[in-house]
Amino acid sequence: MFPILVSIGPFHLYSLSIFLVLAWGVFSFTFWRIMREYAVEEEKTFDLMFYGTIAAFVGARLVYVLFHPGEFSDGGVLKAFAIWIAPGLSFYGGLLVGISVMLAIARRRKVRMGTVLDGAAPAIAGAIIVGKIGSLLGASEVGLPSGLPLAIEYAGYSQLRHPVQMYEIGVLTLLLIGAMYFERKGARARWPYGVSGSIFFLAYALSMFILEFFKESGLYWRGLGVNQWILLGLFCESLGAIYVRSGGREFVRVLIDRLGGLYGRISKRRIT
Repeated sequence: MFPILVSIGPFHLYSLSIFLVLAWGVFSFTFWRIMREYAVEEEKTFDLMFYGTIAAFVGARLVYVLFHPGEFSDGGVLKAFAIWIAPGLSFYGGLLVGISVMLAIARRRKVRMGTVLDGAAPAIAGAIIVGKIGSLLGASEVGLPSGLPLAIEYAGYSQLRHPVQMYEIGVLTLLLIGAMYFERKGARARWPYGVSGSIFFLAYALSMFILEFFKESGLYWRGLGVNQWILLGLFCESLGAIYVRSGGREFVRVLIDRLGGLYGRISKRRIT
């Protein structure tokens, strides 16, 4: 593992930091290309990326501070903002906050929220793949001890452990291929905007939830890791988005109307 890629005197370039910047570049370029295909004005696309990036960073930091209060008890409130002194970010917290803000900005700027979901799906998948390489090199996440042939030794840990980043990169590669496939299939079949993107986030939440069982985590609640609870929330939101965007809401309305009519006919018969 190489947590520090380059050292020049007291100055160090950390693997995770470099790959996070590269991941942001992958996300921005991919998202911009897809939004251009959807004929979204570049000014609006840049607003989505700019505010989404800021929100993701702030959200990632706030969620980390919220769930790790012990690390900031001796430094006051200011220590929570001093990321160079007390590093720590919550990836899933940043992901949810970033997507939520992008959707809010899209609604305000009159951009279809479904196109944002469809464009964000492959962009986020590619970005996470790059970011996981930095996580693997920097050992920012570690797997549970393992005796499997694939087990590796993380920097700072003596036992062989599950290479969880490798698992995630493999799954994310498949999800990225799937996201691109469903995007093209949706365009040909004229799916409602947002369906293909919601399918990606649904599959992503489910697969990452399973892989969390192979990670070492110090935060659990009712038998599940905090990340798993966040992923459950993402799964439910994605399922709801698929239901609504694919016409489920209209189905419910028609069903209620029919049941209401049936109730009226039954009541009328009883009265007469």
